[in-house]
Amino acid sequence: MEIREPLKLSIAILMVFVLSLFGCTSENESAASDLEANQESELIDSIVVGTQVGTRIPEFRIIYADESEVTSASLIENGKPVFMFFFTTWCPSCARELAELKEIYPEFTDDVVFISVGVDPTESISDLIKHKDQNDHPWTIAKPLDQMIADLKVTSQSTKIAFNSSGIITYRDGYGKGSKEIWTNWMRNSG
Repeated sequence: MEIREPLKLSIAILMVFVLSLFGCTSENESAASDLEANQESELIDSIVVGTQVGTRIPEFRIIYADESEVTSASLIENGKPVFMFFFTTWCPSCARELAELKEIYPEFTDDVVFISVGVDPTESISDLIKHKDQNDHPWTIAKPLDQMIADLKVTSQSTKIAFNSSGIITYRDGYGKGSKEIWTNWMRNSG
């Protein structure tokens, strides 16, 4: 019996030591995680703002059909990649590409923010809603505000610009370019 008591005490001391060791490790991991987050934020901030792949998305504002205004910053804060499709209701290439996107969209509904942005200044938000309803498009529609189209250098309908959850442009294509395979790949890789 005398041997059991020192053994129990040794086990208790060992357990306290191991627990304190894990406690320190958790604190160290937390501090390391904070340091990594700060370094990542500084790295992202050092990336040039631009309109091409690899640059940070310029600040912009859009207005949704429900009249709520959304900024690029609020989209980034959402923590999901964003895929923007700039379209007009009368564009045949847009219609074809939106139909293709509609086929793959359900798989990514929870993972990607998809916004179709009407670029024809003569089309009202009501026109866009009607087009969305007629074509059974499941995503959000919006109109650009301020100089968004100029700032993003959107020069034609059927432009696609996508950025990751850090605001870095990871995909851009122009009129009639892109495919279901390219878009699926982008969405599967979370931008």
